[in-house]
Amino acid sequence: MLVVQISDPHIYAHGQLMEGRVDTARGLTVALEQARRFAPDLIILSGDLVNDADPAQYEHLADLLAGTELPLLLVAGNHDDRDAVRAIASTTSGALTPLPSVHGELEYDIVLPDGGPRFLVVDTVRADSHSGLLTSERLDALDQQLSTGAQTVVVQHHPPFISGIDFMDHYGLEGGAEELDVIARHRNVLAVLTGHLHRYAVHIRSGVTVITSPSSAAQVALDLSGGGTSYTEEPGSILLHRFDDAGVTSHVMPLRDSDTWRPSWAS
Repeated sequence: MLVVQISDPHIYAHGQLMEGRVDTARGLTVALEQARRFAPDLIILSGDLVNDADPAQYEHLADLLAGTELPLLLVAGNHDDRDAVRAIASTTSGALTPLPSVHGELEYDIVLPDGGPRFLVVDTVRADSHSGLLTSERLDALDQQLSTGAQTVVVQHHPPFISGIDFMDHYGLEGGAEELDVIARHRNVLAVLTGHLHRYAVHIRSGVTVITSPSSAAQVALDLSGGGTSYTEEPGSILLHRFDDAGVTSHVMPLRDSDTWRPSWAS
């Protein structure tokens, strides 16, 4: 099974750029084009689908997703509105429609028809905040879901670990350490796939592997010295996750034109 993960596209209204310099719509368009080349079984959009939860931004997002047709899993991030994400999912071809949970959050438990692991979405959104929250109720629900023993990939927006990038960790996930404790009790979780960090990173703790996706829009600067908010000119990227009986292998794919070539000895 092949899964493409696109994260943090931060779509603006038609014609608007991020900070007047980043064409986030172009980033998502190229990301979807690259994804289609690999004919994945599933495309995951792991949160911050738009920048300001504005209706005009969701209209633009709907236009960009129109005709995707491949199975599409939409996850809410801290820049999103849950109801708007539900509406987008219900009107986009190929999208897997979110189910309202008893707490009103987005909740998915997806098993694809061609087999492979199930994809369990954990809602980490905290109302009116850029940081995330996992309440004891959400953690209990996760524990219960994982107790079925089915091979599972957990998908969420906020990563449940400290990255070392101070300004991003300031908007981290309360309850993240407790979540990893819960997951560590269950040996059936292949990986935790997240966004939010705007960088590729891998965190391993107690046998649990967490993978964060780069953004298709703008990349956070890798500053581990406590500097303030900053971004880089690195291109947007997507992740390709290949699942087989041995586990999961993840590849980073930059979103820029790059021809392939063969060395002379391989001709």
